[in-house]
Amino acid sequence: MRPTSLRQQLTRAAMLTTVLAILLSAGALLTYELMVYRRVGMADMGTQAELIARSTAPALQASDTRAIWENLYLLRQQPQIRAAAVYGRDGALIASHTATAKNELRARIPLAWDAWGPRFSGSTLEMVRPIEHNGARIGMLYLKAEHGVWQRFVDFALIVLGVSAVSLLAAYYLFALLQRRITAPLEKMTLVARDVIGSHDWSLRAPATDYKDLDVLVDAFNRMLSECETRTTELEREMVTRQGVERELRQADRQKDMFLATLAHELRNPLSPMTSAVALLQMPTVSPQAREKALAVLERQLQHIVRLVNDLLDASRVATGKLSLDTAPLNIGELLHTAAEGAQALAQQQGLQLQLHLPDEALYVNGDAVRLTQVFSNLLNNACRYTPHGGRVDLALTSADTSVVVTVTDTGIGVEPAMQERIFDLFEQADQSMQRGSAGLGVGLTLSRQIIQLHDGSLSMHSEGLHRGSCFTVRLPRLHPGSKPVDAAAATLPHPVPLRPLRILVADDNVDLTASLSAVLVSHGHEVEVVHDGEAAVRAARARVPDVALLDIGMPGLDGHQVARALRADPTTQGIHLVAITGWGRDADREAARHAGFDLHLLKPVNPEQLLRRLSEAHEAFRAPPAQTS
Repeated sequence: MRPTSLRQQLTRAAMLTTVLAILLSAGALLTYELMVYRRVGMADMGTQAELIARSTAPALQASDTRAIWENLYLLRQQPQIRAAAVYGRDGALIASHTATAKNELRARIPLAWDAWGPRFSGSTLEMVRPIEHNGARIGMLYLKAEHGVWQRFVDFALIVLGVSAVSLLAAYYLFALLQRRITAPLEKMTLVARDVIGSHDWSLRAPATDYKDLDVLVDAFNRMLSECETRTTELEREMVTRQGVERELRQADRQKDMFLATLAHELRNPLSPMTSAVALLQMPTVSPQAREKALAVLERQLQHIVRLVNDLLDASRVATGKLSLDTAPLNIGELLHTAAEGAQALAQQQGLQLQLHLPDEALYVNGDAVRLTQVFSNLLNNACRYTPHGGRVDLALTSADTSVVVTVTDTGIGVEPAMQERIFDLFEQADQSMQRGSAGLGVGLTLSRQIIQLHDGSLSMHSEGLHRGSCFTVRLPRLHPGSKPVDAAAATLPHPVPLRPLRILVADDNVDLTASLSAVLVSHGHEVEVVHDGEAAVRAARARVPDVALLDIGMPGLDGHQVARALRADPTTQGIHLVAITGWGRDADREAARHAGFDLHLLKPVNPEQLLRRLSEAHEAFRAPPAQTS
């Protein structure tokens, strides 16, 4: 079925309704007219029959045929009367009159005709009327007339059809005008909707109308477009944001994969020489010189692994915003001198010339000596790693009115312009080729910039491009000349005070760790008892109460927290100095250890000298008495 438009359907419905109404009204009028016309015709013919019957009665009583005929002849003035006749008392024809030459009258009529009323036959009306004299019937009058009702019906029908046609035309015009006013706004709304779908331009609007009802519809349509525009704009923004987040997630995923690969590489690098050094130490015929060399390799590579782990921990603190500083007035020149001395060995190994340029005056900043030394050492180590053999690295300190400026300049591989800002992103490295060897985890520059920003300073870099060197610039607020400086050496860790012989309980499920740690402690004159699970630690502490208990947190049976609570709950062991030695170093982990009853929280790997120093700081009763002089 062919679809039609709304306008066609409205027009068709209106015209069908109008035609039906006109036909019903015309039919009713025609029927009414026919009935009225026939009733009027019968009444008129009845009146004429009454007049003729009364005027004919005396003549019929006197048998005056001529007078009867003359009465009938008077009907010639009525053209619709086709025939008239007077019959006697016996039903015989006495006189007649016909309008045509054809004789349409009967010679005799049955006496029962007096019961006839008016009778129609087609367009012919017949009527029989009794002729009475003094109340007695003396004859009958018969009239036959052509009433012309059908001609009148046809004429009236033509008039009705003409009027109906004019009415239909007028109705069609008026309804077309009305429906155009109704459908025109709908068509405009349809065109606007089509344009919006085609062009995605949600700013298009349907024009207002002069009709209140339609204007409500147009206004609702325009408000719907406004809502769609708002929602579409929000969805587009969300889509752009989501796409950006997806790109960042993909980039982060790639960086994570590269970081894991780099981490595996960086951990394998020190493990390989450490494995060789251990194998060398296990040889029975190793010379003292080779043994010393192997121990030096183990110490150096172990420090490298510790540095990697510390970088990871610092990166975690940077990501969570928990990196804190211990600030004090510092001589920045002395810090740079210390950092340069620390990088000198790497520079010599790489065949580089490392130069330190300091001003004549001392410059001071308010900072964390350990963290700032970490930053400058990281920048110098990066410069040495990424500078080819025979190159040059310069560390310079200058001053401005309100700041001090430290620059690390090298003649190394340089950085592409697109990478000069990205290298400060976490796990990002400018040179990811395998030829660079041990290049770190890609957290050093991120950590360095974060540390400098915590000092209210800035860290930036500039490079002319690949193979054209790099320059890293650190700006720090200059300390007021009246502030009291602190020598850099004061920031270094103090040497541990000798301890008196202590009874120490070591509890850890790592057998190698407990063995090595107990050996170091025994070598310092302490008495050590070793266990490898929590329940054994509680039994050993109760059997022979130690001065210090070094407890691992993640032990089988009872963990370190449960052991600490058990010892603190027992009056016999509640005075033991409890030290947590664990690999978990978050603030929440330290708080959990404090609530469990630990006095000290140390992270693995534990430096024995640091452990002894912290024990000497914890209790003066642990310290060895001063030597007696004679």
